[in-house]
Amino acid sequence: MTSFKKYWQPSGPSVKESQIAQVFTGFSYFRMFNFPMKKILTFILLISLSAQAQPPVAKNLQLAGTLTYPQGVVMSNIGGYVDSLGNEYALVGTSLGLSIVDVTNPATPVEVAAIPGPNSIWREVKTWQKYAYVTTEGGAQGLQIVDLSHLPDASNVPFHTWQPFVNAGASGQTLETIHALHIENGFVYLYGSNNGNTTGGPIDGIVIADLADPWNPTLAGLFNQYYIHDGYVRNDTVWGGAIYNGFFSVIDVSDKANPVVLQTQQTPSVFTHNTWLSDNSRYLFTTDEVSDSYLGVYDVSDLSNITEMDRIQSQHPGSLSIVHNTHILNDYAVTSWYTDGVVIADGHRPNNLVNVGWYDTSPFTGDGFHGCWGVYPFLPSGNLVASDIEGGLYVLTPTYVRAAYLEGTVTDSICGDPLGGVTVTISGINVTDSSNTAGVFATGTPDAGTYTVTFSKPGYVTRVYNNVTLTNSLVTNLTVYMAPLNAVNLSGLIADSISSSPLAQANISISNASSSFNYVSDANGQFSQCGLAGGVYDVVAGKWGYETYCNQVNISTSNVTIDLAPGIYDDFAFPFGWTTSGNASTGIWVRAVPTGTVYNSTAANPDADDATDCSNKAFVTGNNSTNPSSDDVDNGATNLISPVFSLTSYTFPQIRYSRWFFNAGGTGNPNDSLVISISNGTQTVVLETVTAASAGNSSWVQKSYDLFGLIPFTANMQLIVHTADVTPGHLLEAGFDHFRIVEMDAVGIRNADVTPVISVAPVPSLPGDEIRFTSVQDPIASLNIFDISGRLIHSCNGTEKQTISFRQTLSPGSYLWRATLSGGKIQQGKLMIR
Repeated sequence: MTSFKKYWQPSGPSVKESQIAQVFTGFSYFRMFNFPMKKILTFILLISLSAQAQPPVAKNLQLAGTLTYPQGVVMSNIGGYVDSLGNEYALVGTSLGLSIVDVTNPATPVEVAAIPGPNSIWREVKTWQKYAYVTTEGGAQGLQIVDLSHLPDASNVPFHTWQPFVNAGASGQTLETIHALHIENGFVYLYGSNNGNTTGGPIDGIVIADLADPWNPTLAGLFNQYYIHDGYVRNDTVWGGAIYNGFFSVIDVSDKANPVVLQTQQTPSVFTHNTWLSDNSRYLFTTDEVSDSYLGVYDVSDLSNITEMDRIQSQHPGSLSIVHNTHILNDYAVTSWYTDGVVIADGHRPNNLVNVGWYDTSPFTGDGFHGCWGVYPFLPSGNLVASDIEGGLYVLTPTYVRAAYLEGTVTDSICGDPLGGVTVTISGINVTDSSNTAGVFATGTPDAGTYTVTFSKPGYVTRVYNNVTLTNSLVTNLTVYMAPLNAVNLSGLIADSISSSPLAQANISISNASSSFNYVSDANGQFSQCGLAGGVYDVVAGKWGYETYCNQVNISTSNVTIDLAPGIYDDFAFPFGWTTSGNASTGIWVRAVPTGTVYNSTAANPDADDATDCSNKAFVTGNNSTNPSSDDVDNGATNLISPVFSLTSYTFPQIRYSRWFFNAGGTGNPNDSLVISISNGTQTVVLETVTAASAGNSSWVQKSYDLFGLIPFTANMQLIVHTADVTPGHLLEAGFDHFRIVEMDAVGIRNADVTPVISVAPVPSLPGDEIRFTSVQDPIASLNIFDISGRLIHSCNGTEKQTISFRQTLSPGSYLWRATLSGGKIQQGKLMIR
């Protein structure tokens, strides 16, 4: 289970907290372990629902026996051990310590020894040789070592604790709390301990110890780049769950004193809890400990090209159940799902995970940290032992079966294009799947038989296949062709709205509730789609240097033309080449649909982009988790820099954008900032500096700045958005969206909305020419000429003439003019001298 110790420090129990404390008689777990209020409230809700929960449901897993514990004692993780006589034991983590249970006769489990430890709902156990190693976050225990060598003599089970002083970076401290552990080749890897510090503060990485003397470990190394919650080790490689970063980390520990990160990979729900390698070391299975999560599997045979193969939920997909720990045995993933129990997935074909066995140990349903914490599948008898938080120990006898696989492709029958998003339903069983963008589907069932398989997709004629035979261990392949309804062979053109010239390399997105298509226009500005189902679509098109187009379009004919208006604009619907840089360890700028986080009831990371544009994306500082501290800006700076743009054709440009800023928590007053600047290639000017005291924080704030006179205009302009977490650290989040530059007049009206009333001749002008300014309306009361930096170089005042002319020797270049008419109207423009 995830430790949330970093985020919630309760000042005192509320009424709801006291109610929970009564459930766990004998200790106040919510105060001892800083359990988050969100999960406390979830627990209360689930208690109220438990009376209506369904009885256990089983498939290919048979209950062999159970052992309950006294009221108030709850279970955590579990392991196993076999003594020299072949007796099997479950090593059960409980809130009071380690419970050693003889399960040789699975029908009558018997606790033979209880090893005390600090009261804690977190306890993990692994074995090496004839020793058990126990970790907890519940107190200053360090690593507890239990000598199992005398079993079955349960009267002689010595134990002691190992608490070395760990030097870490510029600091060090005694090993006290540890979240999880793994043992491989005589080394124990301790995850999420109170050690692993760097100069910047606690990192809680990995403490590595040598078990050459199993009773007296010795320190061997330390990984302290970021928090590792749990992990699996094979040979000299750690596959660590960097839960708050949302990825698994591949770490070379061949030199225990100098671990090296080889690669990282984000997992399906971006909250990587545990990992386990397949028997052949080619595939890595992962779990994400969040609501409605997945067991995922990745091809890791080439670390430069890690590829997700498949992901699967429990036997109740969409139930909101949280996956916890998985183990791999003979290509089966044996996994604990909190409220859904033990689930066995056939991983023999990693591209097609199929649940083939399950046993629900808990009366609870849905979301929440209740029910099955862990399962251990490696006893010689083949029996599984599982720990249910509220229910105690379960001994289960599995029947391992290979899935009956159904795989194939779906294709548009007219165009021959692969069809994604096709729903595949197998009759009579709780199995549905969807084809991917390549038209590939892969599903299956533990039960061989003859089924009806249905393929459906809005805009297409449903296909039904009767009498499809599925056989265990075999793959049944179907090649499916689906005919579109109201098909339109779309031919599209992207063009410049002023010149009507075709635009190459423009991005186009066409989507509705059932389909999504993305294109890039060719050299002739064209894009096409065969067999598009006619109807109303959301159409978005854009290119750097143009305003993004977004509208609903009823596509009922084959030809569609989209005109893009020239302009400097980006709402981040498409990747137009903004670059990121900086040295922050987390929270680097990323273009994404924002994932909201909340700290002390205040929005930290936004949960949506600025609603005034047409895209749902923005740039935000990190977006990997719903936990406020997991991907905010930490330990450094992050910069967002626009592509180069030109302002040489603008007279009175105004820059507009929306920004987000949040700065709180940490030690002392928040001290970070968001600085937004504009550069012309040689000079940089700050537009604004946002701090914790600025107005509108934790919301999108729309800003605008007139650039005339602020900075000389060049063809090498860029916008720079900078934020940094400075010492001492605080929670820091920032966002940036809806960037554009518009031409304004001197009184703040867009030039596009102003009818020109002054003509200038000759155009262009040469040095020494008489330049004439003629008004077709009111006489000109005054005329001022500025250089490109805004410096006044010529003035004609109080003239009241329809035409004003002057002969002034100006150097070749760009100049700005501003005229005030006798009626008060102001006009301006650009003067070019060649």
